[in-house]
Amino acid sequence: MSSASSVQASLTLLAQTCALSIAAIRTNSAAQQLPLSSLRTDFISLLSVIYSNTTKLSIALNPSNPTYSATTIPLKDLITYSSTLASNASSFLPNVHGRALTAEVHSTAIDILTALRELAHAHLSLLIKSAGKDDAAIPASKTASDTYLAKTGVVHELITQAKADHPQGLSRTNLIAVRKRWREHSDLVADAAAVLEIEADPPDDDGDDENDDDDFDDGWGDLSDPGKQSPEQVELAKKVRALFPCLMIRPLTMVPPLLSSSRLSPTLLADIQRRATHVNALY
Repeated sequence: MSSASSVQASLTLLAQTCALSIAAIRTNSAAQQLPLSSLRTDFISLLSVIYSNTTKLSIALNPSNPTYSATTIPLKDLITYSSTLASNASSFLPNVHGRALTAEVHSTAIDILTALRELAHAHLSLLIKSAGKDDAAIPASKTASDTYLAKTGVVHELITQAKADHPQGLSRTNLIAVRKRWREHSDLVADAAAVLEIEADPPDDDGDDENDDDDFDDGWGDLSDPGKQSPEQVELAKKVRALFPCLMIRPLTMVPPLLSSSRLSPTLLADIQRRATHVNALY
């Protein structure tokens, strides 16, 4: 039977494995080129196994009634499959499977491994507190219980989102990943354009507005009130607004229809990905 000390050791190993797996993904040193279909299928299968074992682990380590013997298999599997997940994610290569898809897979895997590591730390914290009280079965506080439940929920939510159907789930192809990224950027650019439009044409101050300001001050007036822009700021906003449609809006409104085609040359798709990366860096 597993004891509290052996469970602590396994949880520590799990947290360390997650940290090493995250580092391995960021290094991305995989050299073997594997087919996308099998890589993605394996990736989703690994997420399912991690989801299941995360559930089993948190049930077994319920602070109010822990069952240490039931943690042996889930912990062993989580240690194994977290490392396997990193190996799978590292096999996605920008030059082979596409830059956008590779970035999405790596980000998804790192987020899940980070959440799993935090869950291991939460369970460790509860076990250490329990051990400090002579290993007695002492009911945990509501805050402690909420912490491990919340962190379990984070792991579950990330995996559920990755396994969801298109378009919310993990992209099936690089083209879909690029399309998703551009849609995200389009929303950001649209918001920025709306703010710029207000700053370039600030409303005139009137007595009612001044009275309203006197009655209520949320502390954000200087930042959010376009009427308080200096003449130089307004002039600059007007100049940027004149360039904005040419530099940002037009490309972003033209690209989504273009991406709806399933037949894009590798050169054109690579150029779209490069431009998407530049837009992302602006925000």
